[in-house]
Amino acid sequence: MAEENLTKEEDVLVEAESGEGFLRREEEVVELPPNVQRLKAKQARLQQEISTCQAQLNELANKMDTAQLAFQQCVVLLRAEETTDGT
Repeated sequence: MAEENLTKEEDVLVEAESGEGFLRREEEVVELPPNVQRLKAKQARLQQEISTCQAQLNELANKMDTAQLAFQQCVVLLRAEETTDGT
């Protein structure tokens, strides 16, 4: 009997990993399954990674804006130089 209960608990954990199996269980769940804590920890790590990527994107966007402004300034100066050379 104890062995049967242990097998049932293992089955619940395996099914809980998939999520769908856990939701299909008809038993009342009193506490959160262990994978919820792991998922919350993973969510926190992913949020931190997203924040890091967003900061990198913002930095690259600023560099791109600066480069585009410098390029446009070169275009204006080049046109001005060509105009003064042509007259």
